[in-house]
Amino acid sequence: MFNRITFSTQNKFDDNKPIDMGHLVECMVFYKSTHVIASQAILKQLIKYFGIDGLIDLIDSNVLSITYTESMIGVFTNREGSKQYHDVVEMTSPQHLYQDVLRNQIIEVTGKVGKSRRIANKIQDKIQVTNHDHSILEGARHSILDQKYILSAANLVLKSKLNSSVNFSDLIFHTEKQDKGIVVSTNANFMALNKIYHQSIPPSHSIITPASILVEVLELEKELYFASNNVSEIAASRISSNLAQNKFDYIFEQSLKREQKISNFNEFVFDDAKKLRNAVNNGIITSKEAIEIIHKSNKFKSWLSNQQPNCDLIKEYYSEVTKETLVDKLPGKAARFSIFTSLGIAADVALTGGLGTITGISLGALDTFYLDKLLSGWKPNQFIDEDLLPLIRQKI
Repeated sequence: MFNRITFSTQNKFDDNKPIDMGHLVECMVFYKSTHVIASQAILKQLIKYFGIDGLIDLIDSNVLSITYTESMIGVFTNREGSKQYHDVVEMTSPQHLYQDVLRNQIIEVTGKVGKSRRIANKIQDKIQVTNHDHSILEGARHSILDQKYILSAANLVLKSKLNSSVNFSDLIFHTEKQDKGIVVSTNANFMALNKIYHQSIPPSHSIITPASILVEVLELEKELYFASNNVSEIAASRISSNLAQNKFDYIFEQSLKREQKISNFNEFVFDDAKKLRNAVNNGIITSKEAIEIIHKSNKFKSWLSNQQPNCDLIKEYYSEVTKETLVDKLPGKAARFSIFTSLGIAADVALTGGLGTITGISLGALDTFYLDKLLSGWKPNQFIDEDLLPLIRQKI
């Protein structure tokens, strides 16, 4: 644990702050290496907060790596009469080409038009560039059209967004692939659900729709694809953590063809953390000070990454890292992790006498890829940012 973590979009409805910068700094304090999957908006946010020199410092220290995605993925909805047809899509544009985006963002953030090319050249080759792999879209379609899985996912998304204030035990959420796209049939009253949702989240931020549920499923596939390729843990919101746990439990349930559901995750709570995230987001700790704290943590990280999650050990680490820094004076908070226990794999060993014996299962290609990674030792632990929705709620 605490070796590598992958960080991607958290706030899908705010182009100015698509990731929680405070949570990102927390990740870089705990983990040896933090990998950010950057859209155009995320790249701009990173440049604006850390500055080019700060980003280069973190990248050269192997604390941070960045992959910029020139393509975008999303859910496209076409309305014909009373019917809505959905599909997951990948979009590309000349306006998203990395070199042009980087230079334009540097001009926008620094205001230095004449020096933008020279500044961009300093960091350009330090950032990886990619498009979204087509398997993400195919995996999302397979998940959306898997009736048992999509019902459980829709249930979790709605419960998470509404703080479990509504009983969804009788929820119907059926999907069907037709010639014009995927049609969702549901008994959910979205007008009533949004009335509850908008008591705490402003309508200008987001609304709950069938498409918004499909977006959460697609975003999860993106997060898991990049994290599994990086063989890393996941920086997760509470919604994506719940969906990820459900996804892996479902993969093992399908692969072993058993009725009994085994939870593959345990929650681990470190109660002696500090409100570093809040201090970063509120400007109490500057980016320069955050980088200094991250560098101080580096000399302890090799030791921490070789340990099993243990409150006393992590407390000792955290105390050493934050000693004689501004963090030491901050109020306390709990840091929450979801730890992969491998119980699904253990069940396979008990039932079949060893790994790699699963055959003839109804998993899609991407789920099979995840399963192969899990069997090879990938542990998709999650560092959960539970403060994201409370932060949005505080703004209204």
